[in-house]
Amino acid sequence: MPSPRNIKLVFILALVSGLGPITIHVILPVLPEIQRAFSASSAITQLSLTLGVLAMAVSTIGYGPAADTFGRKPVLVVGLILFILGSGICIWSPTIEVLIFGRVVQAVGGASGMVVARATIRDMFSREDSARMIGQVMSIVVISPIISPVIGGFIVQFAGWQYVFILTAIMGLMTLTFAVPNIRETRVANAQTSSLAQTFRTFPSLLRDPAFLAYAGYAGCGMGVFMVVAGGVPFLMADVFQRSPAAFGLFFMMMSGSFLIGTIISSRITVRVGLDRMVRIGSTGSMVAALFVPALFLADIQTPWAIFLPGILMGAFHGLAMPNAQAGAVSVNPQVAGSASGLTMFLQMSIGAAFGQAAGMLPHDSALPVAILIALAGLGGFLAYNGTLFIARRRPTP
Repeated sequence: MPSPRNIKLVFILALVSGLGPITIHVILPVLPEIQRAFSASSAITQLSLTLGVLAMAVSTIGYGPAADTFGRKPVLVVGLILFILGSGICIWSPTIEVLIFGRVVQAVGGASGMVVARATIRDMFSREDSARMIGQVMSIVVISPIISPVIGGFIVQFAGWQYVFILTAIMGLMTLTFAVPNIRETRVANAQTSSLAQTFRTFPSLLRDPAFLAYAGYAGCGMGVFMVVAGGVPFLMADVFQRSPAAFGLFFMMMSGSFLIGTIISSRITVRVGLDRMVRIGSTGSMVAALFVPALFLADIQTPWAIFLPGILMGAFHGLAMPNAQAGAVSVNPQVAGSASGLTMFLQMSIGAAFGQAAGMLPHDSALPVAILIALAGLGGFLAYNGTLFIARRRPTP
């Protein structure tokens, strides 16, 4: 039975870890309103999402060595201050460019908790207990992308887009208030540290490994599916389907909820089914569901359900595959597991951001272009995993 101290620690670490996902997802229903407020194009407005994701991806690579060198708590405190500062810039931004800058600062700050929480758990617990504790933290964190779009949608519908960032600033202040007295420094004083340069030197060997490319490629395209929906569908909901931001939040909540269900099922059956088989099942099922999206629009079914009914299936299949793909990527070379984790997160977020930005740049007077991009992301995930490993098996052994 977990001790009250561990329960308290789980919730505090989930709070600091959740700021990053909240940063990404809470803005989704707000994008059309921001576009109108600044009279910007959808492609420029989309940068407030995708550049934030990229900033988060890059900063996660640097936070690991920083936390090893300077300590867990100082890095977390600096990150939380940046998160609050970025939220403040967004609130008072006079132009779309300043808003985008604020989003980047906010994302860099929010990423600190994602890294520090895992490092803190590894410092305090054995390998087996660390896995259990990280699982408990992530089971709470995964709720944030489910409810964040709904909250953002209702805020912009009944107040204004600035109030979304007022909310994130308040959350940052609350997190800082709870984290500072309750999270102690756990880095061992004489622990071996790795520099950012040493971390980067392990990347070429990983990028030459077909198994790593297969796992990370699937993870990137899998996130790409969600980013296409996140980046393109809010504009379709407003311009094509004439639905409110809150309606998008509710639809996206169903897709994210099915992903959560998939991860729960995955945690129960992966040991029996096998990691690679789970990725094959998930990548195949999500590809089939993704191909249904443009097929439904070509059949003249013009409704948000043509995106979100297949989207619910895609979310469930990605939930089956995504945890296993991430675990597989980290396990290809246990000697460089930390670098593999950072590189996987970077590739996943970067590929996802590329799909999201492409969705924002597409015309939004018809749902078909975004539907086709969803299908391409689903097909890309299937080919990235199955195609890469198929080619590697056919390649002659030297």
